[in-house]
Amino acid sequence: MDNKSLKEIQKIELEILLEVDKICKKHNIKYFLAAGTLLGAIRHKGFIPWDDDIDICMPLNDYKKFCKVAPKELDKNYFFQNYETDYTSMLFAKVRKNNTTAIEAGREHKKHHHGVWIDIFPLIGIANDKEWINNLKKWIKISKKLLSTKIDYIEENNNLPFFKRFHKIIPLCFVRLFSKLIYNTIFKSCEEYDFCYYLWAENNIKAKFKSELFSETTYVDFEGYIFPAPKMWDEYLQVEYGDYMTPPPPEDRNGGCHTISIVDLTKNYSYYIK
Repeated sequence: MDNKSLKEIQKIELEILLEVDKICKKHNIKYFLAAGTLLGAIRHKGFIPWDDDIDICMPLNDYKKFCKVAPKELDKNYFFQNYETDYTSMLFAKVRKNNTTAIEAGREHKKHHHGVWIDIFPLIGIANDKEWINNLKKWIKISKKLLSTKIDYIEENNNLPFFKRFHKIIPLCFVRLFSKLIYNTIFKSCEEYDFCYYLWAENNIKAKFKSELFSETTYVDFEGYIFPAPKMWDEYLQVEYGDYMTPPPPEDRNGGCHTISIVDLTKNYSYYIK
C-alpha cells in the first residue's frame, strides 16, 4: 500500500474513532486507546507514520454496553461488526465505514463487511494460571468452531463434510446465542482478577497486564484531538513494547499486522468480493 493510500485510510479511521468517542461520551462508556494507537499518541502525537489501523479497548462491562448501543447509535455511514451482526467469529468488534473497501489478503471470498475499520477489544480478567487460561481457550475454541462452521456453510453451501452440512438445520441465530451464553459465562471483568488482557485471538490470551493499569483514565493528544488512555500508560507501553520511544528499524516498519490486498475508498466492498 502506497503512502497516499495509507494517509487516506488513517483519515477515515480517525473519523470512525471520533464517531465511537461521541457514542461513548453520550452513554458514559469507558474506553482507552490501545496498542500501537496509544504508542502513536505518546511517541508521535498521532498515528505511527507506517501504522494502518486504530485499536481501542474497553473494560468488559463497558464493551458489552457498547455492543448493545452502537448498532442503534452509529451514524448511517458506519457499520458495527461482531459475531452477532455479521458473518464472523471474531472475539472482538469493529466499526467500519460504509461504501469503502479495505480487504485483507486471504479474505477476498468472505461475505462479511470489508469497509475501512477500527478495532474494539474487550478487556477481560485473566487468572495467572496456565491451566485456567487453557480451559478458557478451550471454550473459546468450541464457540468459534461452531460459528465459523456455520459461516462456512453459508459461504460455500456445497460439497461440505457431514459436520458442516449438519449446520444447515441449525439457524445462525441459535449458534450466535450459544456463543453469547459461553462468552457471558467464561469472560470476567478485570476487577475480579489481578491481571487482564484484551481479546483479539484465543491463542494469544495471557495474564499480561496488571488490572490496576486500567483503573484510572488520563487523556492524550492524537492527531489534534484528545482521547482517553490508561493513566499508567508508561507502564502499559513498557510491558507491551519495552523501549517504546525508540522506533524500530525501517525494515520492521510494517504497519499493523494486516496485508490489505484491495483498497478503494470510493467504492463499496461488495464490488470486489468474489
